[in-house]
Amino acid sequence: LVKPVNTDLSNYVAQKAIEGMFIQVAQEELKIRDNISARSTTLLQKVFGYADTKK
Repeated sequence: LVKPVNTDLSNYVAQKAIEGMFIQVAQEELKIRDNISARSTTLLQKVFGYADTKK
């Protein structure tokens, strides 16, 4: 009836840090997709410009 609990604190903290990093990357990507002025480098302009033409 009781679900086992993982007591490995190092693993827990590392997993939460990775999850947080992916959340930040997703937010930044959304900002770049929505705001053309956020495409500050040639590479970003090329990649997201190409993606825009495929919509």
